[in-house]
Amino acid sequence: MDVAARTTLVRRLALEAGFHRVGVARAHARDLDRQRLSDWLAAGHHGDMDWLARNIDRRCDPDQVVPGARSVIMLAVDYDSDAPHSMESGAVPKGHGWISRYAWGTDYHDVLTKRLRTLANAINDHIAPTLAPDFRGPGQAEGAFESRRDFRYYVDHGPVLERAWGQEAGLGWQGRHSLLVDPERGSYFFLAAVLTTLELTPDRPQTDHCGSCTACVDACPTDAILPGRTVDARRCISTLTIETRGELSAAQRPLLGHHVFGCDICQEVCPFTRFSQPSGEGDFAPRPGNVAPDLADLLALDEAAFRERFRKSPLKRRKLAGLQDNARAVVDNEA
Repeated sequence: MDVAARTTLVRRLALEAGFHRVGVARAHARDLDRQRLSDWLAAGHHGDMDWLARNIDRRCDPDQVVPGARSVIMLAVDYDSDAPHSMESGAVPKGHGWISRYAWGTDYHDVLTKRLRTLANAINDHIAPTLAPDFRGPGQAEGAFESRRDFRYYVDHGPVLERAWGQEAGLGWQGRHSLLVDPERGSYFFLAAVLTTLELTPDRPQTDHCGSCTACVDACPTDAILPGRTVDARRCISTLTIETRGELSAAQRPLLGHHVFGCDICQEVCPFTRFSQPSGEGDFAPRPGNVAPDLADLLALDEAAFRERFRKSPLKRRKLAGLQDNARAVVDNEA
């Protein structure tokens, strides 16, 4: 099987595994991104997310994660629904808060990891037997393709610069808000990455379409969006409501506005959001009470009720105490 045929097959297997779009980039060290990341970290813009300061070299060089990596396969799954946006009139009544639309349903880490596992098995079944002997590493049996040796996959939890690779693989470009934007779909999609020793045909990188637009910068209520397509996590509502350790500080609480978990403002005002369509993904459909939740209901939860209501939900990350601290801040902001 030649490279072109192998690439076509990988694309088909990825779509059959449940991914909506597939892009491929040639694996290489990202020296410019390493410098930009180092500068961002040195400025303290990562806030409480200390793990981002670990494994910088691995994060910027696929060969340090998968020795001999030739390709980065980038995968996208849409999650938008026809529910209202937070900035629509009446979307968040008094006494209610806002949960980011990505978190209305099942945790995307779980959903996409299952699909990645399906894709990995399919690659082993359909592609490994076709590999030439000189592809195999020392000690590998004929036709073998070992997951820990020849590819690794991640959903927002590994040493991968997903958005940079997503742009290079043609899935979108990094907007001023730093998120990946598809010119035909907007930015309501999740990313997954596969680092692999397979040689595949790379896609053409996506070009930048922001132009002179500064809608996201202008709309951000906390001025968290910085020059250079980066964000100051210390002021970003999404980061504050999800990644804060313990209780919010007195200075942080007013920044939340009506947001109890995440924030969608920069995506909602992006002109390309108008092209977004409901994904039809049942896993990401809004669960009852998750669109503009009643703050009193959140504050009345005990541990058992929290675990039941947010079972397999992204909101588990903030834990009950943190979610209720967010909710109390929103109550104070509405007073």
